[in-house]
Amino acid sequence: MTQAQQMVKHSSIYAAGNISRQLVGFIMLPVYTHYLTPADYGVIGLLIFLVSLFEIILGGHMFQAVPKFYHQEETKLLKNSVVTTALLVTSIFSGVACILMASFSDPLAEVIFGGQEYSIYIVIFSALILTHALEQYGLTYLRIVKKPWTYFNFNMVKLALQLGLNILTIVILDWGLMGLALSSLISSVLIASALSIYTVYKTGLLLRKNIALNILKFSWPLWISGVIGLYIGSSNRYFIRLFSSLGEVGLFELAAKFGSIAPLLIWLPFSQYWQTERFEIAKSSNPYPDYSLAFRMITALLVIAGIGVSIFSGAVINIMSAPPFHPAANAVPFLVVAGIFQSLTIFNNFSFMYTDRTLEVTKNNAVTAIAISIFYFLLIPWYGFIGASIAFSLGCVAQYSYALYNGNKLYPLKIRQMPLVVSILILLMSTLFDRILISPELSIKVFFEKSLIIFVASIAVAFYLSSSSERRKFRTLVSNALGKQNRRRH
Repeated sequence: MTQAQQMVKHSSIYAAGNISRQLVGFIMLPVYTHYLTPADYGVIGLLIFLVSLFEIILGGHMFQAVPKFYHQEETKLLKNSVVTTALLVTSIFSGVACILMASFSDPLAEVIFGGQEYSIYIVIFSALILTHALEQYGLTYLRIVKKPWTYFNFNMVKLALQLGLNILTIVILDWGLMGLALSSLISSVLIASALSIYTVYKTGLLLRKNIALNILKFSWPLWISGVIGLYIGSSNRYFIRLFSSLGEVGLFELAAKFGSIAPLLIWLPFSQYWQTERFEIAKSSNPYPDYSLAFRMITALLVIAGIGVSIFSGAVINIMSAPPFHPAANAVPFLVVAGIFQSLTIFNNFSFMYTDRTLEVTKNNAVTAIAISIFYFLLIPWYGFIGASIAFSLGCVAQYSYALYNGNKLYPLKIRQMPLVVSILILLMSTLFDRILISPELSIKVFFEKSLIIFVASIAVAFYLSSSSERRKFRTLVSNALGKQNRRRH
């Protein structure tokens, strides 16, 4: 099996698994937007932000380090010790973070929500700090040992659990926001426990102090970078709450779900394959064709998916949600662009990972945080959640540019950037064309009109992101096809 074939096969299975993990959020959208208010939806967004903050600051996550050190070891026993050592260290850190968040639930509720009535939700969500860590290490191990179908099966079980618990607590028992919180906790506890047992059963419990120290040394700049990255990506919820309302936070949260579709379905499964394989590819004498192929392939898929999401999001939101949620569609295109540049920034960060200059990722995020703060303060007070989406998009473009410029100084990936620029312009122009000329109310006629725009734009993106030799092959195929048609006519 070639590198490209394996990349596509494994990424496809990981994509299916990730879709199943996140699918509950989209399947349940009609329920959430009818049983919950935009303010309730905003509360969930802020709770996720708070959990993510504690996870990054105190959770001791070392997911990016595990594949690197795993592949450096020569024997199966030593490779397994990397997984179990990182798992134990993170479990200790995450347990402490969980206790601290729950202990300070009242003051945190005052700061985040402006009142203590949501403190009980902070206590419930604090447990997710530990369960998320255990889940992620189990899934990381499955990717490292290339068990995509096992990965898929665990995700399908979680999907079934979440759907069943959500229907029970929100629809049948009518517990509203509390039902959503409890169903999230229960499903995460069960899956985290199962994955942890499976991982330890397969790897054993060999712990090594030197591995722990090496991983911590590698990871600490990434922790700092993660805090800043969280600020860049999620602090907009808090600023929207300060300058506007919880309702607008809910609209942004809904728009963000659609903005995350392309990274979720395309980038995340690809990165879970690429995260471990890129170090292997770097060992070859000429890795640059593989870098170029991977970049062009993932960019084309991200942009094409982004075009589809941007054009159909308004109609889907109108169908799936209650009227108070409909304005969320206006922010989707900006968040789609932001998601694409966020994903490709991570791709370029390999230059820093490969050269052990992870502190450069932190510097990049620090500069981006300053820039995006300026955008937030300028745009959110005037334009609310739409201003937040524009600010976020501009910040992600700046972050990508910084990573590309500094990464090329250390370990250039030798990838042309103009096709990316042209592809983003195609995305924006096709979306603008759709918003101006096509009705947001979905019908058979509108569906075909939108599909035609997507098809034409996708062909253009695929053409600009193909290599010169691939373009020549494409032109030859088209010329031969047209020649055959002309001969048949004559």
